[in-house]
Amino acid sequence: MKRLRKSVILLFLIAMCLFICSCGRSKKAECPFTEITWENTLDEVLALEGEPLDSYPSTYSGTTYTFSKDFHDMSGTIKYMFDDNDRLMSMAWLYIPESKDDLENVYQTLCDETTQAYGESGFDSDMGTAKGNVWYLESGNIIVSVMSTGVNEAVQYQFLHPDVSNEKPQ
Repeated sequence: MKRLRKSVILLFLIAMCLFICSCGRSKKAECPFTEITWENTLDEVLALEGEPLDSYPSTYSGTTYTFSKDFHDMSGTIKYMFDDNDRLMSMAWLYIPESKDDLENVYQTLCDETTQAYGESGFDSDMGTAKGNVWYLESGNIIVSVMSTGVNEAVQYQFLHPDVSNEKPQ
């Protein structure tokens, strides 16, 4: 009887340790608007997305390729930014809304979905014409941002490679 009770207690302690250890791990970010991952090559991106709409120099000394991409039944543009070694560093979906209300609704929906998947953001900024949230993850930062100048308005949902992501400011 004592042996059975010790075994049950030991199994309970092991289960609790596994639960506690798994809670501290950061979830791997999965980009919801593309099947592409950080491991994909430029050739694989082109094979999946087709012919780019445009290409231009990227922030990472390589090339940015843009493609039309629907997400949540909204027509937008996806940007894949590569570095000078043709490694994918950033994936971003850009949406130009039809109205100010649409801008706010899309921004809030993306923030809510990201918060539900990864918890509260580590940075929240609202500067009038620009605002955004950042989720600092080991698997790379996620940024949801809005730019509104009165003439041009856009929402961007961006995933950054861990090599170009920042740590959460203290």
